[in-house]
Amino acid sequence: ASQAAVAPAAAASSGAAAFTFAELFAGVGGFRLGLEPLGGRCVFASEIDPHACATYERNFGEAPSGDITEIPSEALPPCDIVTGGFPCQSFSRSGAQGGLADARGTLFYDVVRVATACNAKALMLENVPNLLRVDNGHALHIIAGALTAAGYHVRIQLLNAAAVAPQHRERVFIVGFRSDLRAAA
Repeated sequence: ASQAAVAPAAAASSGAAAFTFAELFAGVGGFRLGLEPLGGRCVFASEIDPHACATYERNFGEAPSGDITEIPSEALPPCDIVTGGFPCQSFSRSGAQGGLADARGTLFYDVVRVATACNAKALMLENVPNLLRVDNGHALHIIAGALTAAGYHVRIQLLNAAAVAPQHRERVFIVGFRSDLRAAA
C-alpha cells in the first residue's frame, strides 16, 4: 500500500474543542455535521469517492484523506471518538449479502485499527439494518467481538430516523466506549 497524505484538521473556530473525532468512510460529512455543533473538532477524515470528496471539501474547506487502507496507523492523530458508516454493500438486502466474506465487509477491520491507533475513547458507527441478519447474525457477532477484543464495551441498536425527521430510514448504530473508562460501565 502506498503512503497516503493525511489531510490537515480544520482549526476550531473559537476556543478549544470539547472533544475531537475522526470520520472514516466520511461521505459528504454526515457525522461531522452532527458533531461539530456539539463542540467537536474533526482531526481526520477519510473517503475514497471523488464526488463525495469534492462535496466534503466544499462543505468544510478541506479534502478528506483517501483510502483508509493505505494510511499507516502511525500517521493517524489521537482523537476522542472514531465515527464511520463503514461500507454496507456486503450487508445490504440488495446483492449477494457476502458479509465479512466480501472485501468491502472487511473494511470494518480498519475501523478497529484506527480506533486502536488513535486511542479513541469511543466509537460511533452506523450501517444498514440487514447487518443484524446477514449470515444469520454471525457478521454482527464477529464485529462486536472484534470491538470487544480491541477493548471496547459495545451497544448495538436499530434506530429509525422517523423519530427525528420526516423520513422512514432505519439504521443500525454501534456505539462503543473504551472498557477502561467509567462511561463504559
